[in-house]
Amino acid sequence: MARSLSKKEGHKLNSWKIVPYCVVIPCMLIYLIFFYFNVGQGAAYSFTSWNGISAEKTFVGLQNYTDAFNSNYLQMTMKFTVIFAVIVLVLTNVLGLFLAVLLDKKIRGVNFFRGMYFFPAVMSTLTIAYIFNQIDYRLITLLGEWLGNGTLSAGLFSSPVWAPYLVALTQVWQSFPVTMVIFLAGLQGVPEDILESARIDGASNMQMFWKIKMPMIIPSLMINLVNNTKTGITAFDIVMGTTAGGPGGATYSFAMYMYIKYSKQEVGYACAIAMIMAIIFGVVATIQIIYMRSKEVEL
Repeated sequence: MARSLSKKEGHKLNSWKIVPYCVVIPCMLIYLIFFYFNVGQGAAYSFTSWNGISAEKTFVGLQNYTDAFNSNYLQMTMKFTVIFAVIVLVLTNVLGLFLAVLLDKKIRGVNFFRGMYFFPAVMSTLTIAYIFNQIDYRLITLLGEWLGNGTLSAGLFSSPVWAPYLVALTQVWQSFPVTMVIFLAGLQGVPEDILESARIDGASNMQMFWKIKMPMIIPSLMINLVNNTKTGITAFDIVMGTTAGGPGGATYSFAMYMYIKYSKQEVGYACAIAMIMAIIFGVVATIQIIYMRSKEVEL
């Protein structure tokens, strides 16, 4: 009897081992079908002159890539992407970390402040873009008229020089709450006994932050760096809602450039732009991950 019971229990345990596979495998199949298959298909289309409608897909080799790198629009796209991505990457992480450190304190009403700072993250990106558009149109232009400044009176979104920076600041305002929450989760995961030992040894708050907390939240920093880099390189809706790529292509992001080419039925060319964007992001993200992993601290 005991032996038969043990066999039944062993059979139940073995059956439970397949449960994770039953959950993971369907998700992997869906991901493969709707992501990697489309990525491979897009890569194949980038070597054709397909217009997205006809059944004919003429193979043109690297012609789309050659045309892209010789295009003035890609040069403008690269310039805007560098400005946009650097501002978003730096300011979002600095602001997110600063607020996370403040909200990690045991202060009265801390949950209220956490909710208040997180509010931009629950708003749609287009809504935020339209809000900043109205600020530029109704506030900055009036300020420019009052000061007699022609650039301000015309609106910063209308300036080829200032539009990329203002679009980037708009994205920072929308992106910093999620970055803040990830940093806050990392800070709250730092063991209290280690901090208490440092206090007993006479370490200051600044020393504890740089020598203990920062090395221990490297995983959070790595996640934020990759996420914000992705936001900076693949931005679309924030650009569409503020400048739509203007003025004069000064705020052409990769996604905006792709959208314009798709709308002109140059699907093969648009796919080539997508592949260039994906390669740039993949290289930058890989470098970030390798470097940050070398700085990780094991408990």
